[in-house]
Amino acid sequence: MSNNSKLAILFIAIIGIAGLSYFIFSENYLDQQTNIQSENEIETTTTTLKNSTTSTSTTTTLIETTTTTSTTSTSTTTTTIPPNQTAIYATQDEINNSKKISYDYLQSGCKKDEPNNTDEEWIKPLEVSAYDEDKINFNLKIESILELKVDCIGKLITSILNDSRGWIKVTEKEFQLVDNVESEFEFIFASPEKTDELCYPLDTNGIYSCRNEQQIIINFFRWVNGAIDFGSDLETYRLYLINHEVGHILEWGHVGCPKEGALAPVMMQQSKSTMGCKPYGWPIYEILEKEFGINTYSYLPDNDN
Repeated sequence: MSNNSKLAILFIAIIGIAGLSYFIFSENYLDQQTNIQSENEIETTTTTLKNSTTSTSTTTTLIETTTTTSTTSTSTTTTTIPPNQTAIYATQDEINNSKKISYDYLQSGCKKDEPNNTDEEWIKPLEVSAYDEDKINFNLKIESILELKVDCIGKLITSILNDSRGWIKVTEKEFQLVDNVESEFEFIFASPEKTDELCYPLDTNGIYSCRNEQQIIINFFRWVNGAIDFGSDLETYRLYLINHEVGHILEWGHVGCPKEGALAPVMMQQSKSTMGCKPYGWPIYEILEKEFGINTYSYLPDNDN
């Protein structure tokens, strides 16, 4: 074999070895690249899962925070009413029947067309009973500039308090109107200005009534106009106003609405808002507690309005 032939064969062999080496190197490179890409995908997937987990955890925290905030807000709004609060419901017919009392002057409110004809600041009823220690005795006076019949008001209050749906079911003692010499408490019907004066240091702002010590001061403005949540239902409002303030005399405190749509407890500040409850004028929750020992509501900070 000539030298030229040997060189040709050697050249071909070198080219073959070079090609084989390139193929092996390329395959290994691709395998490495595939492995690197797979690790990146795993890392990316792991990162995504971590992000997803973090996001889920954050959402849960937000829900808990929202729940806590909601609970706190609810507690403030409904005045710390417990979750298993007793709620009482009634049909509209039953609510309408609740306004029927023996002395049927709730609708008129014992109003008359002119002020009382006297130079005295106050007028007092003529028809009163003698003091009786076995009864709860109260007296009454009305500012003379008001257009109210004093004896009518006296009979109306007595009728409300001694109704079988009223406070007599809690006290188990009858209420009666006496003169002001001896009485457990006093009803005063006054103008907005005089109400603010008599209620001080309580803030009635010319629009609210109050109980101040052993005096119940009924704001004439409220008596003739009612409150927003009552609409035109002055009968229920007047029932509520009398029973609410006497409730304070009997040492019952303010409460909230037990559940939307339920009857409003009489010790709610319904003149301000019924908070989703239906306006109601009788101490039905207090009677339930007295007769069956059921704790029907929670006490609230009391400003006596």
